[in-house]
Amino acid sequence: MYMNKRKICVYLQTWESGGIEAFISNTLHHMNLDKMNVDIVVDVMRKSVFTDALQSRGVHFIELSGSQHNIIQNYRLFKRIIRLRQYDVIHLNLFQAVPLVYLSLAKRYGVSVRIAHSHNTDLRKSFFRGLKLHIHNAAKRLFTRDATQLWACSNNAAQFMFSPEMLNARGYQFIPNGIDMKRFRFNSEKRAQVRARLKLENTFVIGHIGRLCYQKNQELLLDVFHIVHQQLPQARLLLVGEGENEENLKEKACALHIDKSVIFYGTTKTPEELLWSMDVFAFPSRFEGLGIVMVEAQAANLPVVYSANIPSEAVISDAEFTHLEPSYDASKWADAIIKFSKLERNILRPLDNRYDIAQSSQYISREYLQD
Repeated sequence: MYMNKRKICVYLQTWESGGIEAFISNTLHHMNLDKMNVDIVVDVMRKSVFTDALQSRGVHFIELSGSQHNIIQNYRLFKRIIRLRQYDVIHLNLFQAVPLVYLSLAKRYGVSVRIAHSHNTDLRKSFFRGLKLHIHNAAKRLFTRDATQLWACSNNAAQFMFSPEMLNARGYQFIPNGIDMKRFRFNSEKRAQVRARLKLENTFVIGHIGRLCYQKNQELLLDVFHIVHQQLPQARLLLVGEGENEENLKEKACALHIDKSVIFYGTTKTPEELLWSMDVFAFPSRFEGLGIVMVEAQAANLPVVYSANIPSEAVISDAEFTHLEPSYDASKWADAIIKFSKLERNILRPLDNRYDIAQSSQYISREYLQD
């Protein structure tokens, strides 16, 4: 029985079923939480495949205002929570730099370990993107210095999130977005079962897992698949995820007359099984901090066609790759994908063990527990 548990605050703006939520969930599941009281504090709490399992282990969720746009209200609520909960550690998981202001609050209220952790390399497209980028750059200049540790999932993510002065003075710690390698190891028997359940026998399956949104660029995938399907009528496109672009994507699939061959699967608690069912993984993101699902795809032994905007740190094997600009016309992506249609699926390849979740969670646990 641990009488003096460490009080840990893990913050991110939105809690749903994305890559960063998967990373946090995987990390906490590989920790000994008997020594900690962990709060996950978010601006917005949405449906997530990870919530129940974490709550069953005693992780407590706290939602602030319910909106990312209520910046002042979120600040006041976060200030109140820090004062009342008296955390030992605050771990900010960042997609943009404005929440770095919470580091100054944490410093004021005596939080000794203040971690700023970058998971992103750009801002989402919006009418106010220019203004948001200006605010982002101002925030990172003002508040990076209040962190006791700077972490990032890639060099690009570190450069995007932290001030050049602090990076030059202190550097950053590379934290691989680890996964359970054993869980994703290719299983041919399960592959056959999943393909039978989804009626994908004797098909060529192009797969993608990700939030259905501007960043992930699934519009391009539909254009690509339209071309592939003309040459390979037995091809299927398996899109796993949910998001704000779902209805628009379904309408586009209908307009391209490929809707009967596109599967909108929704979210899943077993991404490894869906990865095993695929024949090639397509990842055309406009920007990524790392792209943890690409790491998972390689662990599942999939060939990958990926955007040039994916950081090099996401390449963890000598798997078959094609590296393309996301702005390239769809025909180049289609050509790259079609070449994998006759590739042997069950060849196992060595992986970079730095991405084993046991290693990264051990490091993070050690930092959480230090005085």
